[in-house]
Amino acid sequence: MEDPERHCRIYSQDWRFVTSLLRHYAETACDHRVRVALTTIPVVYVKGQYNHLIARRLQELGVDSHLMPPSTPLEKFEAMKADALVMGGGPQSVRSLAALSDELRDASNLMTKIKLPMLCICVTHQLMATTFGGTTNLARKPEFGPVEVSVSDEDTILAGLKPSFTAWESHNDEIVAAPPRFKVLASSDNCTVQAMRHEKMNLFGVQFHPEVYHTLKGADVFKNFLKVVDDYKRS
Repeated sequence: MEDPERHCRIYSQDWRFVTSLLRHYAETACDHRVRVALTTIPVVYVKGQYNHLIARRLQELGVDSHLMPPSTPLEKFEAMKADALVMGGGPQSVRSLAALSDELRDASNLMTKIKLPMLCICVTHQLMATTFGGTTNLARKPEFGPVEVSVSDEDTILAGLKPSFTAWESHNDEIVAAPPRFKVLASSDNCTVQAMRHEKMNLFGVQFHPEVYHTLKGADVFKNFLKVVDDYKRS
């Protein structure tokens, strides 16, 4: 004959487990809503074919993100309480500041004026180098498609990605000399500066495209950047 008191004890234990599980999911959902409500990261687009994917990746991570032109006044970013910026890629060349297109000139000015964490991708990665005193030129060997990126420094945005990962590339130009006070974080066989960051400011650049699914660890790059943003917000 079964013991009814034993069943009561088991059901009580099961109920406590279910209650604990439901509480965990409720807290997780709450944390997600807090990130959506409190983290705003506009994507500055400069005619790149993947720019919309950057906003989508950030949205998938619970961030309020949408595309904005580089001509957007600083006051508008302040009014929307932006916590950081991501600048997308594009087909242009940025070898000379004097020869920049209007949108890239606006993007360059934005880089020097806004005091928020910033992640620049592809052509704006190159633009960051040119803007802050580095050198960008025609690549020794342009990279298109999957490329093995070797991580030399797991600092911040590349945390957990050593020794290497496969990334999607689409560029004819490259940074041939990083700007002063920037350190190189990663390279490939044909590109010396695949990723870099400023030594003091929260300025980051990557030559590859973390926003496309072909970059196997792309989501980790954005997650690492969000950690930088969270630390900045708490400082």
